[in-house]
Amino acid sequence: MTTDFTPFVLQSVSVPAGRAELVEWHWPNMIDFAHREDDLMIEMSLPPMAADGSACLPEIDPDKRCFMGTLFVRWPGVAVSGRSEGGHIRVVRCVIATDRARAITASRNKPSLGFLQSLLAIRSETLRSLMRLLHRELTNAADRSDDAISALVNLVSLELARLVAREPEDAAPGRLAAWQFRKIRERLAHGGPTPTAAELATLCGISPRHLHRQFQALTGKTVADYIETSRIEEAKRLLMLGEQPIKAVALACGFAYANSFARAFRRSTGISPRSFRQRASSYRDPPRLI
Repeated sequence: MTTDFTPFVLQSVSVPAGRAELVEWHWPNMIDFAHREDDLMIEMSLPPMAADGSACLPEIDPDKRCFMGTLFVRWPGVAVSGRSEGGHIRVVRCVIATDRARAITASRNKPSLGFLQSLLAIRSETLRSLMRLLHRELTNAADRSDDAISALVNLVSLELARLVAREPEDAAPGRLAAWQFRKIRERLAHGGPTPTAAELATLCGISPRHLHRQFQALTGKTVADYIETSRIEEAKRLLMLGEQPIKAVALACGFAYANSFARAFRRSTGISPRSFRQRASSYRDPPRLI
C-alpha cells in the first residue's frame, strides 16, 4: 500500500542555515512509499523507533533497488520509492537553506544513479554524531539553545558539502534491508523444498545477481551457505526431539535424499545425523546413579 508521507512535526526550529526538525510517522507494519522533496535534507531515524529499507529511484532506474539505511540524504527534485518495516518511526532531520543547498549540489549537476543511491545509506560517523547532538538539543525542554541548534545546522551543512564533494559516482550501498532478510528467514522457516536464489530474489524484489552481492554484504555468507546452515540448525532441533526417523528429518529440512542430508550434516558438524541424535539422547537422558 502507498502511505501518506506527511509527518507529524514534534519540534521545528528555523535558523539562518536551514531548519532542524523532529518528526514522526505512525505507519502500518509494512509500507511502500514514493516521495520527492524540493529541499536538500539529511535525516536520521532514531532508535528504538528506527527503520531501514530498500529503495529505488523510479525515474532513473526502477529495477535497481538498493539498501536505505537509518542515515540518509534526500536530493532535491529526485523521486525515491521505498519499502520498509513500518510502525512508529521517529526522525531528526536537517533541511538545508536554499542558497546553501544550491552551493552544495552545484558540483553534481547530473548526479549518477550510484551516487544518489549512496546517499540513501550514509556511513559518516561525523554526520551521525552531529545529528545525535541536534536531536538532543531539540528535545532539551529545560534550556534549549537556538544558538546551539544554529551552530549544529551549520556544521551539518558543512559536513554534508564535504560528503557530496568526495563521494564517488559509483558508490552505491549494497546490502539487504531488514524486511528483505526477514522474508528470506521466513521462507526458510516455512520448510519444504530448498528455495532457489531466483525465488528468494523475487521475495526481496531484486535480481538474483543483486541478491548474491547484497546478501553477502549483510551476512558475510553466500546465499547457498546460509541456506545450508539454516537447514542444518533445523535438522539438529528435530534430531534432538527424537520423534522422527532420520529420513523424515531430511525431507522436512529440504533434502530430497537421506544420503545428501547425511553428507551436508557431516560437512557442517563433523559427525553423522545418527551420531548427533545418539549424543543428544545421552545428554538428555543421563544414566541414573543407584
